Amino acid sequence: MTYRLAHPWLTFSALSFIFFVISAGAFSSLGVVLPEMVGELGWNWKEAGFGYTLLGLACGLASFIPAILIRRIGVRGDMVVGTLCMVAGFGAMAIAHSVWLYLLATALIGLSFALVSTVPGTHVLNDVFKNRSTALGIYFTVGALGGVVGPVFYTNRLNIGVYDLTHNWRLFWVAFVILAIVAGLFAIATTPKKQDESQHEALPPEQVSPGQMLEGLKDWTVRNALRTPQYYIVVFGYTTYLLINTTAHGFAVEHLKEHGVSPKDAAAMLALEQLLGAVISMIGGVIGEWISAKAMMLISLVALTIGMAALAFADGWPLMWVYVVGVGIGFGLSFIASTILLFEYFGKKPNLELFSIMCMISTSAALGPAFGGWARDTLGSFSGMFLLCSAISAVVLFATIFMRSPVRQGSSEPAPVAERVS
Repeated sequence: MTYRLAHPWLTFSALSFIFFVISAGAFSSLGVVLPEMVGELGWNWKEAGFGYTLLGLACGLASFIPAILIRRIGVRGDMVVGTLCMVAGFGAMAIAHSVWLYLLATALIGLSFALVSTVPGTHVLNDVFKNRSTALGIYFTVGALGGVVGPVFYTNRLNIGVYDLTHNWRLFWVAFVILAIVAGLFAIATTPKKQDESQHEALPPEQVSPGQMLEGLKDWTVRNALRTPQYYIVVFGYTTYLLINTTAHGFAVEHLKEHGVSPKDAAAMLALEQLLGAVISMIGGVIGEWISAKAMMLISLVALTIGMAALAFADGWPLMWVYVVGVGIGFGLSFIASTILLFEYFGKKPNLELFSIMCMISTSAALGPAFGGWARDTLGSFSGMFLLCSAISAVVLFATIFMRSPVRQGSSEPAPVAERVS
């Protein structure tokens, strides 16, 4: 099925905007707001970290839900459900007084992240645009910019953030309730309906060239792809970034405060890391038309390994800059490298399910914040968790170096790069 949209760039804008909003209000922002919430409500860091774990768990375990909803009720129906979850999640966070309501809020935000971001976004954009790498690069860049804006929208060195002006962290979440409503309505109005799919399926097959037809016959099935080690290496690369994303963003501000860094500088560091990641996503999308996705994944893993090691020992801007550059580059290339690798290795036909399964498996990254919160309460430091993230990244890097294109059973030839024209 290929979508034919009257206004593809309007759909692109809507998908990018809702990705921007959920990115701004989820992982990076929660890490900046949490110290205030913990201090005011009297929680410990184990409880706070478990909320981050639920955020990641909900996001990961729900990753197959959008694939099911898209097949059954279309992308637009998926966006309706996702928007309702976004509004409920941010609303619950705004009125949270107990740990249980906070945990419910993080679960709802994680669920909405899965429903409105990368699964429906990559599904539609892979079908709509000829230059997939460029389109995905811009899409991931806009999403990354959400992670930049979120922390500085809360507090910044110019003292014009929501908390700087109001000294009320609840109003920050109220603002995201409003943004979620606006972004959700825009997405619902512009994304494909279920009838768009059924009408297309009723049409006679398109006329394609012999080369395109042969290429389509070489697409993998989901079952066969899941039997390859290459699929799991790509998945573990994706999971490693999510582990670092949830763990670093959840605890970096508090970690740096404990090492003598001001809260505003710590928040600025997170924003800079996200900003660099957004720029690198854009660059990665463009250069992805010429260099291999595997090369981008290798660069990403090297950068993540170095960046997280630097954060473990950071007590000022020199090592903080190493973190910003390392994790920023890793962030910028990781999503697009994983997405394009799946498409190149296994083709278009099973891509929606394979991408969703990858997101679901990556739920294991949610263990990071729970362990990190326990480590802080028990050992008195987050440094060990950051070093563990660096070591895991190094292991995946080693596996990726020796990864080759997968070969299907019954074939002696490596799987070809999938057709890059819709």
